[in-house]
Amino acid sequence: MKIIIDTSVLTNPYSFKEISNSIEDAINWLIEKLKNNKEIKVYLTPNTLNEISTFIKIPDNFQKFFRVKTPNRYKVKIPGIILYNFLSEMRDRINRGLRVSEKAVREFEDKDKAINYLRENYRRVMREGIIDSKEDIDTILLAIEQKAILSTADEGQIKLAMDLGIEVIEPRKFYSLFL
Repeated sequence: MKIIIDTSVLTNPYSFKEISNSIEDAINWLIEKLKNNKEIKVYLTPNTLNEISTFIKIPDNFQKFFRVKTPNRYKVKIPGIILYNFLSEMRDRINRGLRVSEKAVREFEDKDKAINYLRENYRRVMREGIIDSKEDIDTILLAIEQKAILSTADEGQIKLAMDLGIEVIEPRKFYSLFL
């Protein structure tokens, strides 16, 4: 079984709360479990590894048990309807972002309040529930390429994975595979 993981699997405390209280301990626990497991192969992208390294120092033996692989972005095929729907959704999000911006300008005389409102609401309107980073798309592409299960808590990745027929398991279920 091949499983592609994203950053949330290793960095979100909710993902590993039954295993450990720290990211480092959870990763070391997984390394120990992967040492004795020949059935499950865990992959992540270099972008994901870089993102994780902003949270912790990566253990020296990490890449011995977690396979780091870049998807072949030129060969993985995604149906045109996925791109079509993505662009339609982005246009809608841009329009909603514009309305958030207009409201901030019209309703807040205090610049700090306007900026806080914009940051809070613009980010939510533009980014929640959609693929919004290189790390996200690389993870999806690698899951397609490897014909693998995806483990993530990212709503945008889950939504796109479901549209593409990729099996998804939540991070806590990923950890339970090793119990």
